[in-house]
Amino acid sequence: MNKSIFSMNTLSKYGDLFQIIGVIGIISSLIFVGLELRQTQKIAIAGQQQARTILRTNQLLSAYDFTPEEIGVENIPWSQQSNLQRYTREQRQVYYWTVLENNFYQYSQGMMDDEIWNKEKQYIDMQWSHCHLRHVYEGQVFMESFKEYVANLPDPCVNGNYSDGLIKKFN
Repeated sequence: MNKSIFSMNTLSKYGDLFQIIGVIGIISSLIFVGLELRQTQKIAIAGQQQARTILRTNQLLSAYDFTPEEIGVENIPWSQQSNLQRYTREQRQVYYWTVLENNFYQYSQGMMDDEIWNKEKQYIDMQWSHCHLRHVYEGQVFMESFKEYVANLPDPCVNGNYSDGLIKKFN
């Protein structure tokens, strides 16, 4: 008599178990691949958003050929700025909002850690508190989620006690 462990009877008893284990392994592999594909797609979309932001900011910056009058306009009270200085400051504000929207998107997609995001929130608050430049923000087209985020910020402009356009410093 042949008492091999791997006899046909022994293998047939475990055949169903082996099939179940095999199916579980295949399903697990497919789930893992699906998760990897989703993460890769998320990274690719975030990369595309970053590339669009770079193109937009390059477009905004390409028009700059700064004159001495335009340098440091953030440190001149709005009421004392010339038309050229105001235009320059408004264009910089468009640039800032474009970058901040991208940073918001990167954070919402998990591509930015909390430490960096906390700093970005300060920049958003700072730009939002430039009441004299609110028309620049309102004239832009943003993602709905970013508009909702900004709309939920405390509004320093509602009571009219704001500075004359000087950039507030971080705490």
